Amino acid sequence: FRKYKIKTVENGHTHLSPEELEKLETLQLKGRYTKYQKTLDAFLFCCYAGMRYSDFVNMKPDNIVEMHQETWLIYKSIRILILNKYQANLQDFFHLRDNSNVNKELIIIARLAGVAKKVSFHTARHTNATLLIYNGVNITTVQKLLGHKSVKTTQIYTNVMDATIISDLEKNHSSVHRKKGK
Repeated sequence: FRKYKIKTVENGHTHLSPEELEKLETLQLKGRYTKYQKTLDAFLFCCYAGMRYSDFVNMKPDNIVEMHQETWLIYKSIRILILNKYQANLQDFFHLRDNSNVNKELIIIARLAGVAKKVSFHTARHTNATLLIYNGVNITTVQKLLGHKSVKTTQIYTNVMDATIISDLEKNHSSVHRKKGK
C-alpha cells in the first residue's frame, strides 16, 4: 500500500467542509454587514435543505405546516425544520435579491467568516449533498433527496474530504488491530 496514491478528480463544484459551515453559522454580522443576515440565513437554510436558489425563492408560506407541535417545510420531498426567527414573516424570508447579487453578498459573507472559497448560492446544494455523503447517507438516498434521475448525476457530489479518508483509515486500522489482539 505504500506506493498506492489516491486519485482525485477535480469537478469544479465548491462545497463547504463542516468546519467552514460552522464558521458561517457562528458569524456575527455587525454594523454595515447586518444587511447580509437574511442572505446568510437563506444560504445556511439551503445547505441543510439541499435547495437550489430557484427552489428557495419560489417557496410560499403555504409550504410551511405545523405537525406534532413542530414547524415543518414541505417542498417536493424535502421536510426540514425551518428557522424560527422568520416564522412571523415567511414570505419575506423566501424573497431574496436576484441570484447574482446574492452571490456577491455570499462572497463577502464567506470572507468575513474566514472561508477562503468562492461561495455561491449553489454551494449550499453541493454542501448539503457532500455532508449527507460524509455522514454516511447512502448515495441513492442522496439522489432521491436531490431529485436526480440518475445516480451518476449524484456521484459528482461525492467529493471525498480529507477528514473522511483519515477517519475511514483510522477505523480500519483500529478494527484490524482489535482482530489481531493488539
